[in-house]
Amino acid sequence: MRLILLGPPSAGKGTQAEMLVKRFGLLHLATGDILREAVAAGSSLGKKAKKFMDTGALVPDAIVIGLLEGKMKSTQSQTGFLLDGFPRNQDQVKQLEGFTDIDLVLCIEVDFSKLVERAIGRRVCRTCGSVYHIKFNPPKQPGICDKDGGPLYQRDDDTEEVVKKRLKTYEDQTKPVIHYYETTGKLRYVEGDGTIEDVQNKLLAVLVEQWPQLKETAYGPMPVAKPAPAPHALKPVQPQPSQARPQGQGQPHGGGHRRGRRRRGRGKNFSRFGQKPQNKSQ
Repeated sequence: MRLILLGPPSAGKGTQAEMLVKRFGLLHLATGDILREAVAAGSSLGKKAKKFMDTGALVPDAIVIGLLEGKMKSTQSQTGFLLDGFPRNQDQVKQLEGFTDIDLVLCIEVDFSKLVERAIGRRVCRTCGSVYHIKFNPPKQPGICDKDGGPLYQRDDDTEEVVKKRLKTYEDQTKPVIHYYETTGKLRYVEGDGTIEDVQNKLLAVLVEQWPQLKETAYGPMPVAKPAPAPHALKPVQPQPSQARPQGQGQPHGGGHRRGRRRRGRGKNFSRFGQKPQNKSQ
């Protein structure tokens, strides 16, 4: 299952991608998250990317493609992958087709006038990256992540001015990508104006239509991550036949013997520290 999930900024791609990844065991490839990790790490590429992200412009392909290819090579999934919000322009489409194939492209559609409200109300956990919304998906405790108790914050690019610029950029550069995949017959539109559960069910319906054998997985209980197996207990090392001692003989203190004082197979038992040998009856 090799998927692409597209849609305008604040359409809910991240939330829905998280659900699809968990349910089907996919490798999540979100270029936005990869870039933000680089920004948080303070790397040279991260600093360059931040200048574009803060103004709402697209990060240059040279940075995005390099990070994406590295992620795909270092992490593999037997069930497939989900590209979250990529490719964003026609040049990226060509580069992507150079090293992988795509089975299906899902595009979430939302009216632009509603996307600004979604963006400015979004909050993200600083520690685990979970996404909330102060109106549509609020945390149980304001400003605190439900999962790990980490603090929630508003991203620098989640302001009204930046979001409107990002929507204009999406209209100009990413719309042609959607039209391209539409001509290949791989594109499926999904209405994104609804609750998180509504959009989720629409996405699952499209996937089941494409792969009917996934119906049970799509509508069954959400898989639970298995805990790491406990390390196996170390088994005591059994002595080799050449190291075995005749029954009734003790073992020298410290587990060794004095060089030149005894030979294997002798009945006497010597101590390393001058103690008297043990009686054979012991």
